Amino acid sequence: MRRTLKKLVFVEPKSTHLHIYSRVCIPRLGSVLLATIMRGKGYDVRVYIEDIHAIDMREILSADLVAISAITSTAPQSYRLADTVRDAGKLVVLGGTHTSFLPEEGLAHADFVIRGEGEFAFQELVDALQAGEGLEKIQNLSYLTADRAVHNPERPKIPNLDVNPIPDYGLITGWKPGGVISVATSRGCPFSCTFCSVPGMYGHAFRTHSVERVLEELAVHKGNMYTFFADDIFTANKKRVKELLRGMIARGLTPEWGAQVRTETVDDPELLQMMRDSNCFNVYVGFESINPRTLKLFNKKQDLAKIERSIERFHAHKIRIHGMFVVGSDEDDLETLDATAEFALKHDIDSVQFMILTPIPGSPDYDTLYAHGDKYIVSKNWQFYDGHHVVHQPRKLSPYELQIGAIGAMEKFYSWRGIAKKLAKRDVYYATIRYWGKKMLREWWKDAENRQHVEWLRSQLYADAAALGSGAVKTVGLPALLLQDSVGRLLGRFLGELGVKVVPLAEAAAEGAQRARETVDCLITPIVKRAAKEREEFHASLAAVTAALHAQWEKLPQVSFPLVDGQGPVFEPFAKIGLLFTKNLEKIRNAYQTAGVAEGLWEAA
Repeated sequence: MRRTLKKLVFVEPKSTHLHIYSRVCIPRLGSVLLATIMRGKGYDVRVYIEDIHAIDMREILSADLVAISAITSTAPQSYRLADTVRDAGKLVVLGGTHTSFLPEEGLAHADFVIRGEGEFAFQELVDALQAGEGLEKIQNLSYLTADRAVHNPERPKIPNLDVNPIPDYGLITGWKPGGVISVATSRGCPFSCTFCSVPGMYGHAFRTHSVERVLEELAVHKGNMYTFFADDIFTANKKRVKELLRGMIARGLTPEWGAQVRTETVDDPELLQMMRDSNCFNVYVGFESINPRTLKLFNKKQDLAKIERSIERFHAHKIRIHGMFVVGSDEDDLETLDATAEFALKHDIDSVQFMILTPIPGSPDYDTLYAHGDKYIVSKNWQFYDGHHVVHQPRKLSPYELQIGAIGAMEKFYSWRGIAKKLAKRDVYYATIRYWGKKMLREWWKDAENRQHVEWLRSQLYADAAALGSGAVKTVGLPALLLQDSVGRLLGRFLGELGVKVVPLAEAAAEGAQRARETVDCLITPIVKRAAKEREEFHASLAAVTAALHAQWEKLPQVSFPLVDGQGPVFEPFAKIGLLFTKNLEKIRNAYQTAGVAEGLWEAA
């Protein structure tokens, strides 16, 4: 069906949750770039970046087509906006990282989803709608037909980024020159960090704008306060970056600037000096962790020595550091969280973010964790997928402890102690940043949804103890067959470390059941969450025994214990059971650690 399109509105909704980075908006480039392209083709365009200016629904509903960009944490509000626009009879196109990886979810709310790089696909979509035909030829496009969702083939990544125009920030409603701007000089990342969706979105190949094109863009934005180079790794090609920095210095295009870099950047003294000479204000460094096992798990290819060396050398060149850490891996524990905050304070990293490991669609972690279903995902509410809320089950601590520990680590860094360290050095700017972080953390706790999420995580941990009463249970019954399994043996030894009597139970005769009923306070039975093929017979037998035990002691308090094949033990179900006997989580953790060492599942701490 042919559509007449004249006015296009582009929207980037903001996250509904306040966090310590809410103060400064560094605009993403997708919407303003597409608007610049379409304005060049003669369309009437508007851009709303909600972090800069509130959305005007009258303006949006006056458009012929509304394009909405969604990252995972803004997906719910993006979908709500899309539903409203479609209800008004307008065309809706969804794009961005989230719907690029979950296009069918997006199609429940939009007429079209553009996956991956959208510059050419969006132009071709508008042309096809004007002509009334040709959707099937548009690579990267997803859409619905009468009977199914259609996902057209992937488009090769744009090899020469110079084909795109310089984004016109003047198209953004409420934009005022002189502030913070983004300049992307490249796309793609050659690394494979497990928590990152960038290679899935933009590929591993490192593609660039020409140096001359970047210098031209900087000249257009001359006079702005700060430039953020929005590359995934700005210094990936050191020779090219040096050429760019020489050009910036020679042409006087040296605003204060910052960029994301890796620790290896400091290994090139000439590059470091050129960064300082070109007015580099700060760098955003993905340290990720101070735990060597976590760094290996993340496939980060760096160690603690590299991290410490990079901090020392950046600071020696008067370049400030925003340290980015990811907490909550399967190798992290409570001590790791506290130690990370201490490390950041000790080395005087100027500002930090402790992002909770989050399985973002498109990342290897998403594929790994979602492959195991509900066992490892504790929330599928996308608005909490912002790095500040726990949504997955870590291995060595409960989700509730991770949530409290991560916020506690932030509070330790953004504290009066941290503020005083900067004031002692007469660094008023970063003392103010740290004070702002402290204030934002207080505001975080005032948010009703944040408090509800934390309380919900707590209730999951304490549910059984709340129902049965902590300390009320003295003796537990375990299926004897479960004790033949490594995790079952760990559970039995763990309970023994807590001073709990364990009674092995078989599918007993009635008189045996009567004797057990007189001595057992609680029955713990397994739930098989994921059965390996070679273990199907064992789990079938275990399920039969469990069913018989439930039938025999139906009036006995019963607690379920999840059993996951091939993944090893997870702390939270042990903690839930331990809380039936003691309120002391530290005692429970020590019993778990001791039992694991005794069973040969891990080394002594």
